[in-house]
Amino acid sequence: MSDNYPVDAAEVKKQGMRGVISTGAGLGLILFNSLLRIPVLGWILGGTMIVLGIMGFLGRKRTDKNTGKVLMGTGILGLASIFFKGFSGLILGASGIGLVGYGIFNLVKFAKGLKSRS
Repeated sequence: MSDNYPVDAAEVKKQGMRGVISTGAGLGLILFNSLLRIPVLGWILGGTMIVLGIMGFLGRKRTDKNTGKVLMGTGILGLASIFFKGFSGLILGASGIGLVGYGIFNLVKFAKGLKSRS
């Protein structure tokens, strides 16, 4: 029933941003997971993600801190792939697929919100 009423413009914008960012991050995690299979490149990427995560964690904004935590976690899983290939690959792959699904869900809500606004 609430589908017939116009949705707030700010909410539609939030859903669109969440959809695009989540889908991009999910595809990035899937790509990162596939690159971890290359031994030296995987280790370098994992270390780089940790350094970027620390830089983000030291930021002032809450979103910078959250992004830093995610990057550090991804980097730690990347470095853990040296010892636990199957486990880290499973976690990164499942996280990537989950983020893509969440992004698509928000993009569908965004499209419905745009349709209700017209």
